[in-house]
Amino acid sequence: MSQKKKISTFALVMMICVTVAGGGFGIEDLVGSVGPGMTLLVFILIPFVWSLPFGLSSAELSSAYPEDGGMYTWAKKGLGEKAGFVSGWCYTIAGFVEPATFAVLSANYMKMLLPIKVNDFVYWCLCAALIVIFAIINIIGIKLVSNMATVVTLLCIIPFIVLVVMSLMDINYSPVEPMLPENMSFLEAAGNGLLIGIWFNTGFETISTMSGDIENGSKKVPKAIVLAIPFISVMYILWVVPALASVGHWQDWSSEGPLSFVEIGNIVGGAPLRWAFVAAGSLASMMILCEYILAYAYVMKSFSEKGQFFKIFSKEHKKFKTPYMAIIILSGVSIVLCSSGSFIEFVGIASILYAVPVIMMFIANIKLRVQNPDLRLDFKVPLPNKAYIVYLCFPIVIYGASVFTDNWIVGLGLAATSIPAYLFFKKLYRGGRYWKECHEKEDKLSA
Repeated sequence: MSQKKKISTFALVMMICVTVAGGGFGIEDLVGSVGPGMTLLVFILIPFVWSLPFGLSSAELSSAYPEDGGMYTWAKKGLGEKAGFVSGWCYTIAGFVEPATFAVLSANYMKMLLPIKVNDFVYWCLCAALIVIFAIINIIGIKLVSNMATVVTLLCIIPFIVLVVMSLMDINYSPVEPMLPENMSFLEAAGNGLLIGIWFNTGFETISTMSGDIENGSKKVPKAIVLAIPFISVMYILWVVPALASVGHWQDWSSEGPLSFVEIGNIVGGAPLRWAFVAAGSLASMMILCEYILAYAYVMKSFSEKGQFFKIFSKEHKKFKTPYMAIIILSGVSIVLCSSGSFIEFVGIASILYAVPVIMMFIANIKLRVQNPDLRLDFKVPLPNKAYIVYLCFPIVIYGASVFTDNWIVGLGLAATSIPAYLFFKKLYRGGRYWKECHEKEDKLSA
């Protein structure tokens, strides 16, 4: 049994903030896509139609099932073994893909800091080195990761605060005009805005994948999620509105330029602020990479411990009690993927796969309320059962429609691979010694 780690609620909030928001980098794409007015409207709406239900559902389920595994565990406990497998399988495949995306993002920022020209091989070596470093850090344990997340989040916020202060001293434009681009209808702009806004407000559940290793996790994790939601929502508005009022040119806003926060910092504060944003962006993306490796490794560990995935992924480090084999294998696959030229495709694949366990999470929460109308937990969303259930239907419809509109065939095809995978692992372990050991352990935890 792993010794639970003492981690403060503040540190958990910082871990959530850097995973969900990445300090705030990337939201330039929302401005450039749908315009200043619609961006502000999306920032106001997203907390109510997505962040709150997503975060609150994660918090309530973390309290109901304070074990490692996050959305996989919730689906298995709430919807049964087969549904749990589908959730765990899709989350696991996404887990092999998504860390590579953030390794590449980190390397893109680090290239700006290097005094030499970076060719493809050096670029891949840079990605691989980052993954190896963070794999080692994650093997050492969640306590070290939480301390790093706290420091990195606070450091990443500093350039944004400087940008806000300096922007307010030089206002030249309306930060809410135009409401939307001339070539877009209101509904089209709102739809695109919500889709992008949702992307920048996912990840609240990642800390719950390791809640079983956190002391008093059934209370601390839900509390941290609830505190992180308004902090992130306010932060997005604060970072964008003053900068828009100062710099304008919203059509050029994009994380890839010509007006990323790096260049906006250069316009407002000169070279020192530009390089501060380069450093902050690099740190934020590296921290996201670090936390995703850890979160996905814990899901794979939990998946394996239920006898539904390869046994090797359940192995814990003797000293640090972390899922070191899951971390090593996950990191190895990510290093290979970093050499692929189809990076954008991997991002799309991970998004579709991630949607399956997210939707199942909401359904599991609904079923929990239906079957336990008088539910008592350390944290329970303070809404009547019927009202809460109706509220959770909104993100199911919004997220399902946004993700599968253009890629529903691919999405269903990838999710369908869980059927042969389930039959394979059922044949491999069902009734065997490992299966019995897994379920004896699970029965003891449930007792």
